[in-house]
Amino acid sequence: CAALGVRPSYISLGPVFSTQSKDVKFDPQGLETVRQWRSLIPPTIPLIAIGGIGNADVAKVVRGAGAECSAVIGAVTKADDVKKAVADLNAAME
Repeated sequence: CAALGVRPSYISLGPVFSTQSKDVKFDPQGLETVRQWRSLIPPTIPLIAIGGIGNADVAKVVRGAGAECSAVIGAVTKADDVKKAVADLNAAME
């Protein structure tokens, strides 16, 4: 992976799922791609998943596929209870 040559502090992948936050010109990457990337990236480099992660349950599934972190927009901005949404997202990533 060419990105590893510049010794990144993290690598992001997305969109993992379909997203409405921005117009993306390619298909969602899916959980299998998260798993593949995690196997290719050294464990010292966090993998950040982005795109279509709409709640803590989805974030937990993405975490299980190998992402150390999920970048979200709608999971927080569209939540009825923002504090609870953030707490649930944090718990999902543990």
